[in-house]
Amino acid sequence: MHVYEIESSAEEIYKPLLCLHPAPFSGLFFKTIMPLLNKNRRIVAPDYPGYGNSYPMNTLPKISDYADAINEGFLQNEDLKQYDLIGFHTGCLVANELSIINKYSVDRVIMIDIPYFNKEEQKRLYPQVTTPLTISEDLESLRKVWDFNIKNRIDNVPIERSFELFIENLKPEKKDYFAFHAAFTYACEEKFKSNPKHIHILATKSMLLEATHIASKTLSQAKIIDIHNITSNVFEEGAEIIAEHVLSILNAN
Repeated sequence: MHVYEIESSAEEIYKPLLCLHPAPFSGLFFKTIMPLLNKNRRIVAPDYPGYGNSYPMNTLPKISDYADAINEGFLQNEDLKQYDLIGFHTGCLVANELSIINKYSVDRVIMIDIPYFNKEEQKRLYPQVTTPLTISEDLESLRKVWDFNIKNRIDNVPIERSFELFIENLKPEKKDYFAFHAAFTYACEEKFKSNPKHIHILATKSMLLEATHIASKTLSQAKIIDIHNITSNVFEEGAEIIAEHVLSILNAN
């Protein structure tokens, strides 16, 4: 399993922080915020199987497959006794699963903008989010990915960073939807209710605001903070604001 990581910029006195990325990107998604978080702690961002530079997957996965892969392919090899978690979008679901299967190793958990949907909503949205990327000799086949990562970000995110995310988006090729399949077949209500941890939730003013609030009420223990001055590019434009909240949570006694 491939991981991005940066060492602590000072004496390592806090637990490592594991960052769980949204689909269809990779651990590289956290590149902007990682240097804002690594004072006195190591930051690690793994690529899920099938994404970034990790090994491919050939069958449709479950969220539990990603959690198991991270647990067995990275955490056990590193012999990490305890660690903190951040999940964003799909990463929230993987964080939830890791919190269940590894409850004694996971300490603090932060979820940001949670894709929490009931079965009916999942069934309705599933066809929209699981359409495979179509690649042809016509450059127009990449138009949607280009617009999402570059054209629609150009005023707010450096072009080099936008292009970097564009490339990451393309790496899974026609299997780019695998993590969306996993997310939109995840038993959200059942799984969130069974999470034994106290969860810190950051809710930006995004399309997942309502879903995030519903998730906070489903978790047995949760504290939610609304961040209404972030509406998009959460880990780019909003990186400093998110980092401030994250550090406040992680460094609290």
